Amino acid sequence: MDKINISVLFVDDEKILCTIYEKLIGALVQTIYIAGNGQEGLDLFKKHEPDLVITDIKMPLMSGLDMTMKIKLLKPDARIIILSAYSEANYLMRAIDIGVKVFLLKPAKNEKLFTAIREQAYEILLEKNMHYEEQRRLKAEAELSHNEKMLQAVGEVAQKLLQFGYTEKVINDTLSRLGQATQVSRVYIFENYYNDNILLTKLKHEWVAEDITPQIGNPELIQVPVNGSHFKFWTDELTQKKCIYGNVRDFPPQERNVLDTMEALSVIILPIFVQDKWFGSIGFDDCMYEHTWTFSEVNTLMTAANIIGGAIQRSQIEEQLQKLNVSLEERVRVRTKYLDSEIVERKNAEMLLRQSEEKYRLIFENSNDGIFLSIKSKIQFINPRFYELTGFYPNQLVGRSFVEFIHPDDKEKVIGIYERRLNGEKVPDSYDIRIIDTNGKARWVEIKSSVIKWENKESVLTFLIDIDARKTFEKELQYLNSNLEEKVNEELKNREKQQQLFLQKSKLESLGELSAGMAHEINQPLGGLSLSLDNIIDEIEANQLTEGYLRKKIHLMFGDIERIQEIINHVRLFTREQDSNHEQIFVLSEVINKSLLLVNRLFIDHLIDLQVSIKTYRQRIQGNPYRLEQVVLNMLSNARYAVDRKYKLMGPSFQKAISIKTWTQSTNIFIEIEDNGTGIPESIINNIFDPFFTTKSEGEGTGLGLSISYGIVRDLGGIIEVKSEEGVYTKMIIILPVYSE
Repeated sequence: MDKINISVLFVDDEKILCTIYEKLIGALVQTIYIAGNGQEGLDLFKKHEPDLVITDIKMPLMSGLDMTMKIKLLKPDARIIILSAYSEANYLMRAIDIGVKVFLLKPAKNEKLFTAIREQAYEILLEKNMHYEEQRRLKAEAELSHNEKMLQAVGEVAQKLLQFGYTEKVINDTLSRLGQATQVSRVYIFENYYNDNILLTKLKHEWVAEDITPQIGNPELIQVPVNGSHFKFWTDELTQKKCIYGNVRDFPPQERNVLDTMEALSVIILPIFVQDKWFGSIGFDDCMYEHTWTFSEVNTLMTAANIIGGAIQRSQIEEQLQKLNVSLEERVRVRTKYLDSEIVERKNAEMLLRQSEEKYRLIFENSNDGIFLSIKSKIQFINPRFYELTGFYPNQLVGRSFVEFIHPDDKEKVIGIYERRLNGEKVPDSYDIRIIDTNGKARWVEIKSSVIKWENKESVLTFLIDIDARKTFEKELQYLNSNLEEKVNEELKNREKQQQLFLQKSKLESLGELSAGMAHEINQPLGGLSLSLDNIIDEIEANQLTEGYLRKKIHLMFGDIERIQEIINHVRLFTREQDSNHEQIFVLSEVINKSLLLVNRLFIDHLIDLQVSIKTYRQRIQGNPYRLEQVVLNMLSNARYAVDRKYKLMGPSFQKAISIKTWTQSTNIFIEIEDNGTGIPESIINNIFDPFFTTKSEGEGTGLGLSISYGIVRDLGGIIEVKSEEGVYTKMIIILPVYSE
């Protein structure tokens, strides 16, 4: 049987019911989400917004009715089914007030619940279908209205072009009207032309919406090869009177790269034909949204392109007729006034030439940049500023290669760029080099060059900008940055050394507190040694000492001596200054047991009930075991201090208790140390890991223990979580990654 295409959120704090109904309801509907309380259910609703919610009433954290009220605030038409064992009238009335659709009492028969779900699903799907059809109707009406506006705009454009012809103002008004009607970001016309028998196209007209970057001044769009590799497909399509449209992200990479520079998300390009020849194209860009071009839009815009083509054809014919008329009139005038016209034109040309020469001479001589012109790398002339930069007079340079005054280390770079520029390759617009002046001194300049025609010869005009002072400043800044980096490294080393001192101080403080425990652990084997010696003396005095008895006692005495040596070695290693980079693989339970060995006697003397639960006998950790032991001792010390303080406040009736537990979960290992002491006030719980922060009296603590512990755990790749209630308990949880090979 096909599942009903709805999603259901089931909320109940009974895990067994959740498991059962997850399978039963999951077999009925397409998607089901399970939550164990009202808060969790509300979070799932916010995340997934299911079609139907089935919930119990009484649950921890948040009741089902409270959750329902919050859901109704988020989505007033949300559908809710109450499934609860509480049949009191007040629950029913409240559910009705909130807007619950169905109220079922537990235990409810499955068929009854399924019937309720099917009824709600029928209404949900009906509402969805109605909403879908309504959206389709609105979309169709919007498209119809949009097409009508486009057709109206095309009609207005056609009338204006017919009345006033293809002029600059008319075509700009045309593009503006079409852009507003189509609601796009940019409308433009590319016009084809020939240059040296090569077909090119250029951006001729453009309209852009507000806040859209114009492209009319883009130099990349002035000489675009029509048959270039990037847009050969476009040329093939447009010449066949086909249009190109779609979202830019769907275009081939070489086309998409160019369109991305225009910030277009969707485009449509339509050909313009004049007298059955491909004149150019009209394009529409949407830079705000991805536009799905409908069949009606494409046809309407193709009509607009044809109308523009017709207007251009008419203007060309009118222009040709006008030129013919002018030509006929001109021939008559030329025959009678040829000489006068020639004299006037020559005088005007000479005057314009003199004005142009004077203007460029002033710019050339007064420029702040050094300028020289070269043909085949030979210098033809220089300006005064070039002399100021280099010290070379014109007669010293004219006819020589400009490479001669380039620094030897930069010559290869300059020659390579110079040759590639002449070959038409893409080269940097500007770059930095060094030149050599008449005194042999190197000077930094920024060089800019462009290829021009000079006396019908291919030449290179080069500008030199003095940047020597800037380079000096950059070098000084680099030196300052280098010194700053050294100072930062030195400060970091000092801080690391200070951190080591704090660590060692914390260890010594811990040993001071645990000295009684260590003494007790050493006294036990010492007592054994004393007892064994007494037994041997008794046997000697009784003249009953045998070799076997003596060997047995000596074996026991060596065991006690090894125990004492083990304790002393452990304390010695613990107090030794540890290298933070010294890591090893160690078993966590061994670190915990060694820590407990040092505090056990202290806790007994303080009448503390110490409960230990270690479930990580085989799990290993990578790091420094003595540093982790210091963390455990710091936290056990804080726990002891907290229960002792509470004992002073409450008296003998208070039973001091501290527990330490370890367990694993997934790839992490957990160490939990809990006490029933004074707890931590909520106002300071976020400050307890700050260095030197402490609530202890002067002389009782430095405020470094938790700060150092936090740093050690962080270096081990773990974290510390704190849970506490003032006057009730404190729970410190250390979470570390389990070592895996």
